[in-house]
Amino acid sequence: MNGYEVLNIPATASLDEIRVAYRNLARRWHPDRFMPGPERDWANEKMAAINAAYRACIDGASQDIGQGPLGEREALKRVQALIDDGKYQTARKLLMGFDTRCAEWNYLFGAVLLKLSETQKALIYLSVAAHQAPESVKYARALKEARQLDTTRRLNNLFARRVRVGERP
Repeated sequence: MNGYEVLNIPATASLDEIRVAYRNLARRWHPDRFMPGPERDWANEKMAAINAAYRACIDGASQDIGQGPLGEREALKRVQALIDDGKYQTARKLLMGFDTRCAEWNYLFGAVLLKLSETQKALIYLSVAAHQAPESVKYARALKEARQLDTTRRLNNLFARRVRVGERP
């Protein structure tokens, strides 16, 4: 089955049609909508197929119209440079202007949120990146580090509250 069949759209679909079909399927089959168990496992598999189909369709459609992945990759590199330079708000604004939310976009947005101390939100985006590209060591490592940072911050906050009220740590 090719990507267009998975998304249930014609091979002549525009980028907007591909995005709409993807979003509709993602809303319907996202694993978080299912209780833990066999249904969630099946939804994970279904979502992986939907993500792969979306990437294939977007890549194909973008190459057909002479833009897409190459221009998007360059913009994502620019965002990474902004993050490296400590310009987190600028990077965040630039990311918000993207139409697609690929794994790299989710990773970079999560990285920006971490730098802005929005750890809980960052964990969501980093989780999505790791889910979209499970083979990526970079995304898995970033998610692991964010979870450790979140745990450390929570423990520090708990310790600080106990010290303020006079409890023993």
